[in-house]
Amino acid sequence: MAYRYGNRHQMTLLPKSIEDYVRADDPVRVYDAFIDAVDLEKVGIQTDPRKVGNAEYDPKAMLKLFVYGCSYGWKSSRKLERATHHNVSFMWLMGGLTPGS
Repeated sequence: MAYRYGNRHQMTLLPKSIEDYVRADDPVRVYDAFIDAVDLEKVGIQTDPRKVGNAEYDPKAMLKLFVYGCSYGWKSSRKLERATHHNVSFMWLMGGLTPGS
């Protein structure tokens, strides 16, 4: 029986879009849609897009990261940061943001 071998040096190792990794029925899309529908002001999270100073991470993105991370049982900021680098569903959810880096 023959073996299949991988080739890390090929030109198209990864798909062109991260959308190709996250299926349409993947649960991460539910978390994304749910948090997008939440009115942050009504749940007590104050936002001010005109704030002066260093740019902060989008509060909705951070809430998505925390809520989705909790579904994995992760509340540690270090584990959540690591997930944004190594877990495709977290990368998709955060749109490439990597808080803590």
